[in-house]
Amino acid sequence: VSPSKGMYHCFGCKAGGTAIKFLQEHEGITFTEAVKRLADAAGIRIEEQVWDANAEREAKHRAALKRVHTDITEWFHSLLLRHPMADAARQYLKGRGLNSAIAKNWQLGYAPEQGMWMRRWAMEHKYSEQLMVDAGLFKRVDSGETYPYFRHRLMFPIRNENGEVIAFSGRQLSAEAKGGKYVNSPETALFSKSKVLFGFDRAKRAIAKADCVIVCEGQMDTVSVMESGVPNIVASQGTAFTEHHAKMLKRLCKDVVLCFDSDSAGYKAAERTHQVLTPFGLEVRVAKLPVGEDPDSFVK
Repeated sequence: VSPSKGMYHCFGCKAGGTAIKFLQEHEGITFTEAVKRLADAAGIRIEEQVWDANAEREAKHRAALKRVHTDITEWFHSLLLRHPMADAARQYLKGRGLNSAIAKNWQLGYAPEQGMWMRRWAMEHKYSEQLMVDAGLFKRVDSGETYPYFRHRLMFPIRNENGEVIAFSGRQLSAEAKGGKYVNSPETALFSKSKVLFGFDRAKRAIAKADCVIVCEGQMDTVSVMESGVPNIVASQGTAFTEHHAKMLKRLCKDVVLCFDSDSAGYKAAERTHQVLTPFGLEVRVAKLPVGEDPDSFVK
């Protein structure tokens, strides 16, 4: 790396170029995305040709949403590691064979059962009730009142391609609790589940290197398999694969291995995913697991 010239060169593979080119190659992103990320890191404001008040307002709002997600991820994580009320979440992780090192690596967290805790946190951090609603952390009912969207759940941060937390997936910890076993954040200005793959920010370099990606169905499968030493794995967010997902993967590799649960629902999901991926020139195969196994149980 030559700082004076603003250039880099690899004498092994002969790759070289500017800081922008390096980020493009290293992260598998476009020129525009690389420029914006470097400008953001350096504190440089990119001037648009035409100033748009709405765009400026939207950009500030998105920045505020990112700050909320970053801060509350740290809070959820600290509760999981230290607070007595998160004991059920710690016991669940222990039962699934995930230790504290893995919880720290993925910044897993715990959302309190009592709503007052999150309200108190928001007030202490001076985050308005409306901002919490916009972030998908509070839900507003018809009466106008709000309540925390996630309660008594193990929290998996969902990150964008840049590794920024933009949403959560909460795993139910009580069998009597209402709602699904896993609940994702609602759609927000930051998060659209049809455009995000869990673990993609961590897996993209390994995917490009292997020219192959393994696709599973859930967060726990992704964490378990990646921690076992298989880095090129991602999961959809509890929704069918979309064309956007296909384009994300096509940018990095040509081979896709579907590793879904070994039941009829898993086979049907594999068929649907195959139909979405193959028109983009991706070669799709299925890893057939033994009956009763999922990727998490299989690697264990």
